Amino acid sequence: MWLLFVVLFVGAALLVKAAAVLLVVLVVLVVLLGLTLRILRKRRPRG
Repeated sequence: MWLLFVVLFVGAALLVKAAAVLLVVLVVLVVLLGLTLRILRKRRPRG
């Protein structure tokens, strides 16, 4: 029983870590896209 509990706990921890990493990657991509759009708009103020 203890082995099963440990395996479930480790699996849940790994899933949480994977989800956190995915969220961080998505946030970084969104920020980079926003910065690139701002730079492009600054380079072409009137199209």
